[in-house]
Amino acid sequence: MVSIAEAPGKIIISGEHFVVHGSNALAAAIDKTVKVYSETSDKNSILSRVDNQVFNIRIKPINPVSVVRNKILEYLNRKERIKITIESNIPRGSGLGSSSAISVATAASIASLFGEKLDKKTLYNIAFEGEKIIHGNPSGIDVAASVYGGLILFNKNTVPTNIDLLNKLQIIVSISGKTRQTSRMINHFTSTSNKLPYHFQSLVHSSSVLTHEAVNCLITQDLEKLGAIINFYNSILSSFGLGTKITDRMIETCLEHGAYGAKITGAGGGGSIIAIAPLTKIKIIIDELNSLGFKTFSIELPKQGVSFGK
Repeated sequence: MVSIAEAPGKIIISGEHFVVHGSNALAAAIDKTVKVYSETSDKNSILSRVDNQVFNIRIKPINPVSVVRNKILEYLNRKERIKITIESNIPRGSGLGSSSAISVATAASIASLFGEKLDKKTLYNIAFEGEKIIHGNPSGIDVAASVYGGLILFNKNTVPTNIDLLNKLQIIVSISGKTRQTSRMINHFTSTSNKLPYHFQSLVHSSSVLTHEAVNCLITQDLEKLGAIINFYNSILSSFGLGTKITDRMIETCLEHGAYGAKITGAGGGGSIIAIAPLTKIKIIIDELNSLGFKTFSIELPKQGVSFGK
């Protein structure tokens, strides 16, 4: 018997990096997902399916998928060996939460294999163990977006709050093609903060305030004001060395062609950007970025979180 779970990737609209230090942040699940297939076997294995071809992933003690597998089996008090097959349409290292989606889908798939449906808090806690292996000191926002789905207001010290929207929202996402290691970006950001600790704490507080303003903008559909907020965020993240010439070019292109605002999303150092624009400008911006060689698409918020079954 094969159990399948599917978990979404994410974008961060406001508060990335500052969220690690206690700021509120705003994230959303997207319609790029990971599917994990699990089944009992005579040995543990992890496979990756790409374009109908299956590749073995080397098992290591600190492999995040292995860690999640072991944690969920321990939680369920099971000792079976599991064959895990991963199928993803989220580019790795793109800042769109592929590693978290894999951890979430792995835990959900194995639980479902044994007839268990985990509550969201338990699923979050187990998947977060895999995320820590990759990112060192993550806030947990990527995992939360994948588990809870929709649009979430996140603080690492509280339970995420889902934000209800009266109308669907289109957000542009563009992938730079430059991968980066999230843990390195987190460490770089933190080391920079140590130089001016009081100034940095004032920015953490400001980030929380602006995140709440961003939530209000989404609820009231004040996209022009939301654009101003994310432009400001992008400037702050760039001042911490998280922008690149490539992402700067992408953001400039968005603004040149009518976006209200555009910013790095996630760890920075490459990865992806997001943009808020009038409906009449979205296709123009997408076409322009695609013509420059950046894979670009729009997503419609909100999207559901993890789903699973047999």
